[in-house]
Amino acid sequence: MQTSDGCSVELYRRVPYLGEIDLLKSRLRPGMSVLELGCGTGRLTNALLSFGAVVTAVDNSSGMLAHAPSGVRLVHSDIEALRLSERFDLVLLASCMINHFDGAVRAAFLRTAKAHIKPNGRFVFQRYDPSWLRSVEDGSVGQVGNVSILVDAVTRSADAVEMTLKYQEADLVWTHSFAVAPLEENDLQQELTSAGFGTLEWLDPARLWGSSAPANPANV
Repeated sequence: MQTSDGCSVELYRRVPYLGEIDLLKSRLRPGMSVLELGCGTGRLTNALLSFGAVVTAVDNSSGMLAHAPSGVRLVHSDIEALRLSERFDLVLLASCMINHFDGAVRAAFLRTAKAHIKPNGRFVFQRYDPSWLRSVEDGSVGQVGNVSILVDAVTRSADAVEMTLKYQEADLVWTHSFAVAPLEENDLQQELTSAGFGTLEWLDPARLWGSSAPANPANV
């Protein structure tokens, strides 16, 4: 089964958690509410639960949500169309979805995050390394658990990088083609500001995980 954007549900089921959001553990007190946008099969959701978070997990694929862990509230929705009545301590947008090639969609993602965050809450996102996007060539990328990843094709334009990744585990092979926008720090800060967020804070030395809070908490 594949999602509307070509992702394989079975592949997402097989990729293990590798500690990607362990950097949030110290920021989450037991019982804090987290809105996870684009949860997939729940690889990160399980980690959030282990940190003691109360999770609302959103995805536009019913196939992905069918494999999400129990103990969470599941919402079947496009991120940009999400309209929940409550607000959350933390809103998470992982899987480098902030790099969506369409600026209007990126802005919609950020509006959704802003609309669902508490005045003192934090928005956390993951991005692609822009220098990697501008330099990567065909060939092996690495291994995630038992799944090997390689770049099968890549082309670049002024504003986007189009890529096909091939994933393989034993004799099983999946491919996924997509386009993304390389986003520098200034690009991200400008888009965060436009959505009503404040100063960008990096959570890791590689500057792949960023965070921001509402610029005017009193108006949230």
